[in-house]
Amino acid sequence: MVRSMNLNELWEQSFLESIADIERRTGTNPQDWRVGGRATKVNPDKENKVWWDVNGREMLANFVEMWRNLGWKIWTAPDGNHGVEMEFNVMFGDVLIKGFADLVAVLPTGELAVIDFKTGSSTPETGMQLGMYACCIESIFGVRPTRGFFYSARDAQFIEVNDIDRWTMPLMTEMFRQFNIALENRIFLPNVGMSCRTCGVKDYCYAMGGQLSQIYDSLSTLN
Repeated sequence: MVRSMNLNELWEQSFLESIADIERRTGTNPQDWRVGGRATKVNPDKENKVWWDVNGREMLANFVEMWRNLGWKIWTAPDGNHGVEMEFNVMFGDVLIKGFADLVAVLPTGELAVIDFKTGSSTPETGMQLGMYACCIESIFGVRPTRGFFYSARDAQFIEVNDIDRWTMPLMTEMFRQFNIALENRIFLPNVGMSCRTCGVKDYCYAMGGQLSQIYDSLSTLN
């Protein structure tokens, strides 16, 4: 339980601790980190540390208010662990998958829901990520969440995903088997979309016109 710490104190402590943790794990300097978002008149330096210090604080306050009004509760797993940043290490067939579910909650109806937080401007179009978490919970604890949500921090709303049941253990096992075959055979097919502009390896991708693609991407040799 947090002592009588207000949200501003909680944010400041967590924000600084998170930055320090990334510095320690990556050995990088925050000055060298890539800044997301778009440059505007209001934010010419994009979504930098100052931007996040202001807007992240507001996102936290909005979430806390919404959570209090919803009446949802954090799930306590059979092993006693709470459903916050739950870590999973699950075998899907012969493939070991490691994942972290941001939040697993019990709704007022008694239903179990898995939730993933998104701080970007968009949310995924399918519930595959949530379905995978549901499979992990089912595999470990024998109970499967029946509801899935993405929480859009910028819009302060829970967006329900209706296809979580479609992502079953057999389906995910087969998908991971195929992914693993592709990795083992160094098959990396481009899937061009909006996320490509923020991809860390776009400079090596011919489909994105990467300047270094001629060195690493076999597709660059086909012209």
